[in-house]
Amino acid sequence: MELFGHLFMMAYLGLVFLLSLYGLHRYWILYLYFRYYKWAPPLACPAMPNPIPKVTVQLPLYNERYVAERLIDAVCALDYPRERLEIQVLDDSTDMTREIVAQKIREMKGQNFNIVHVHRTQRTGYKAGALGEGLEKASGGIYCDL
Repeated sequence: MELFGHLFMMAYLGLVFLLSLYGLHRYWILYLYFRYYKWAPPLACPAMPNPIPKVTVQLPLYNERYVAERLIDAVCALDYPRERLEIQVLDDSTDMTREIVAQKIREMKGQNFNIVHVHRTQRTGYKAGALGEGLEKASGGIYCDL
């Protein structure tokens, strides 16, 4: 019976040790958070390049009638000059999404957005194929700031 008590005490102390290590790890994570994030000086925003680059935003869609309109609204709400922003809605839909997107694009064009509707009947490459085809027609460049 005494052996059982010793084994139980060893298991208990082992678990307490492991929980202590876990607690120390949590304190270490908090220390790192406060040292490198919370109390770190804020970084300065980089200056906008002059001239501001032309940007193309591509929206690949396939039968997404419930999100298409909200997606277009969200992209049109970007804080970027309208004359430097091109929006491509790459739509391969076979349902009523095509009509919803066409109506929303007419509305956004009335608000002076540079937005185009590219509809494909053949879904070659699926959404990646739509992005590749839209890239051929895009007027915005590909920028990499390293």
